[in-house]
Amino acid sequence: MAGRKSKSKKQTYSQQLVGMATVGMPTPVRAVATSRFGSRLLLILVPALLATGILTVSFSGGIPQFSVNRERAEEVYEQIATEAPRAAAQLRQYEPLPRR
Repeated sequence: MAGRKSKSKKQTYSQQLVGMATVGMPTPVRAVATSRFGSRLLLILVPALLATGILTVSFSGGIPQFSVNRERAEEVYEQIATEAPRAAAQLRQYEPLPRR
């Protein structure tokens, strides 16, 4: 068909990285994780969850074991719930820069 471009089947670097990290996962999970959107989301969320202490990784026999700390997740949620309105109020106080 003239005028119709086919999508590129080449994987992005984030898809390749997530593909290597999800080798042992079930096929449906891996398919979502290695999609263009899923791989970018994982590359942003996983480090954030690790940094906040919600997600922890321990290695047993060379195999990573992931665990979710629900108590820490609730603490972070409460902190965000109290900080977000305050941050939004501060942003409303700033005047936009004049356009050129």
